[in-house]
Amino acid sequence: VTGCKNDCPYCYARDIAARFMPSFEPTFHPERLNAPENTPVPVSDKPGANNVFVCSMADLFGDWVPEEWITAVLDQVEKHPEWNFLFLTKNPKRLPNYTWPKNAWVGATVDCQARVKATEEAFRRIDASVKFVSCEPLLEPVVFDDLSCFNWMIIGGRSRNSKMSEFQPEWAWVENLVDQAREAGLNVYFKPNLTVRPKEYPLS
Repeated sequence: VTGCKNDCPYCYARDIAARFMPSFEPTFHPERLNAPENTPVPVSDKPGANNVFVCSMADLFGDWVPEEWITAVLDQVEKHPEWNFLFLTKNPKRLPNYTWPKNAWVGATVDCQARVKATEEAFRRIDASVKFVSCEPLLEPVVFDDLSCFNWMIIGGRSRNSKMSEFQPEWAWVENLVDQAREAGLNVYFKPNLTVRPKEYPLS
């Protein structure tokens, strides 16, 4: 599936679509469902070599996406355990409606405080082998009430696109998130676009 109606101002996929696709309207591409079968699994010791970011140019769980599109994708995930399929959405309320194959990693974006409650409520009801929260781009300080339903936290900055400039969160925001994640026993992954570092100076 390509195309999205979230209309996020920092969207990179819209820029790519403007260059290479007719439009950014949600579109189903059934011919691509054969990709897991027709793509050789990389022979590599590198972690994540067999990971697939599903619908990187879309939000598969947006309210506008028909159930049959989602079902068709999940059927292929079930059939191909040689791959790990990563799902990421800004609409987590739909996630508990599905039975997740063991090779599905399920995540939601929490870029601001307003997304915390709905994400936590949804993930308490999700049965998946790996569950993650992606704080990318981190746009403001975020405090979670309960991270026990997650395995991973991803933290990133905002990359430049046609509408917005690059943005790095305050280090204090990042540090606070890391403290929350560590306390809850989560693994933390810093995206390459997160370049902010602590700014501490000795006092004279």
